[in-house]
Amino acid sequence: MDTTSRSNKGRVSSRVSDRSERGYAIVAMDSPADPVNVGHTLRAAMCFDTRLVVLANADPSIDVRRLSTDPGRTWRHTPVLSVIDIFASLPYDCTPIAIELTEDAEDLVDFQHPERACYIFGPERGSLSEETMKRCDRVLKIPVSLPLNLAATVNVVLYDRMLKMRRPDLQAGGNNTRTKR
Repeated sequence: MDTTSRSNKGRVSSRVSDRSERGYAIVAMDSPADPVNVGHTLRAAMCFDTRLVVLANADPSIDVRRLSTDPGRTWRHTPVLSVIDIFASLPYDCTPIAIELTEDAEDLVDFQHPERACYIFGPERGSLSEETMKRCDRVLKIPVSLPLNLAATVNVVLYDRMLKMRRPDLQAGGNNTRTKR
């Protein structure tokens, strides 16, 4: 018996993905100006299996093919888009998350990452615009006493995502056995 209906013309498959992890992460940089930070960010994107890197309003002198801090040549393995509007490049059903050190931002320690997320990082010397912040579904901060540089921030956020996605038994904010009650 044929289970394919006439309306979908055989485009539906009963196959299930064999991927061990669901979803994806995208890294977006708003107005990056330092090639060293862009290279480190691309390297982090490849290390943590990011599916896409978006460079919005990047300094024209940045050539992703010639970054000394990206020895793996990420652009050969992970798509890198150069765009004007980050939000125009986001896939369907992707959650935009601003990474910004603000008082009302959610703490990374207590954050549960969405399956499909675009982490938007601001410029090295400045902050994300109010317009960008308003267009994001969430605003996230890393609880530090001094701001981290851009590349370090990207690494911390992507590592936290990887850890929490691979270890669903971890509960946000309550994993230190010495402080659990």
